[in-house]
Amino acid sequence: MSEATDPPAGFEYIPRAPFINHVGPIYQAKENAPGTILLGLRVAQVHANTMGLMHGGMAATLADSAMARSSVFLLKRRMVTLKMTMEYLDAIRIGDWLEIDGRIADHDADFCHTTCELRVDGKARVKAAGVFRLLRATPSA
Repeated sequence: MSEATDPPAGFEYIPRAPFINHVGPIYQAKENAPGTILLGLRVAQVHANTMGLMHGGMAATLADSAMARSSVFLLKRRMVTLKMTMEYLDAIRIGDWLEIDGRIADHDADFCHTTCELRVDGKARVKAAGVFRLLRATPSA
């Protein structure tokens, strides 16, 4: 990888589900507090719409992945997305280093409520919230 696409220090590539691997590379912070996950992506042409900005569907994919990962690692349960809301606040451009911060807001035995921010240089560009249905326990996360 060239220096322009390398992640900042503290991030590493960890392969995940086939679709997420296909739209990446999506990096993960090496250190994450329980119930949180910090992902990163260097926005490339392939992530853009015809205006040269990150496609809204890509932002939704990243938010969904971060919210699910924040939950799976803590709860050790598989889950499916029931509901997700998105607020698009500002443009994300090709070349931006994007950080995706997913967090558990609350959970019970059956449902997990999550939040997420997609940030460039510390400024929120997208905010999301999700509700996940918890399924069976996973042997390893």
